[in-house]
Amino acid sequence: MSGQDDLLAKLRETLNEQGIDSFHILEELVPIEEQMDYFRYFARLRKENNPFVRDEEVAILFSPDESIERKKRSLTLLASIPDVGAYRSIETYHSSPQEPELLYWSSMALVSSRIVLSSDLSGQQQVYISSGLGGHDKKLRFFALFTTNNRQEFTDLQKEIVEREFFFQLQKEEVVIEQFEIKDKYFTFLMLFPFDRDVKSSLNAAITECNQYGNFLDKKFLFTNVKVLNEKEIDILLQK
Repeated sequence: MSGQDDLLAKLRETLNEQGIDSFHILEELVPIEEQMDYFRYFARLRKENNPFVRDEEVAILFSPDESIERKKRSLTLLASIPDVGAYRSIETYHSSPQEPELLYWSSMALVSSRIVLSSDLSGQQQVYISSGLGGHDKKLRFFALFTTNNRQEFTDLQKEIVEREFFFQLQKEEVVIEQFEIKDKYFTFLMLFPFDRDVKSSLNAAITECNQYGNFLDKKFLFTNVKVLNEKEIDILLQK
């Protein structure tokens, strides 16, 4: 947990020091590996700097006869120019991609195009914040896993306490709770955290309040913006 919290604190500090108040968060859930592949490809095309015609690339993008690899190139090229027509073309394609394999790629191209456009129109430096779970409206999405001490099963009363105290603390900090699930020995949250809030303090406060009623929660917890763990992955983690 501390690593994530320190990283967020450092990122907030850096943005404040550089006077950057405009940043972009990918709203959709795109695996980090796919994001990195896109940006490496994007950087390579910009370095090559080969001329292209926007309308020709748009035609290729929507052609049923072009390969996935060629359409990747078209999406990336269109995203590299500050052009509203190029942005709208990417947006249209992404809303219903002919090739499902390009859903992630077109999502990346759309946010990339938005950054290029915003930078050109405002004349200000734009920042992209990468997260495997995405976010929304300057909020980052996080998955959190909490367990009982000694992996004992919750009582019904403890489940009520957990839900009451965590919802109170999180909603006080304007956290959007997208999903809450409680099992016999653990519970999880999928939530959108305001970028400028102290994540660690809110969650620790909730644990402290719950533990006033019998010290039943483990103070250590998992907090990540990389992926949502499924039940099998959680079970393996708890066994360790």
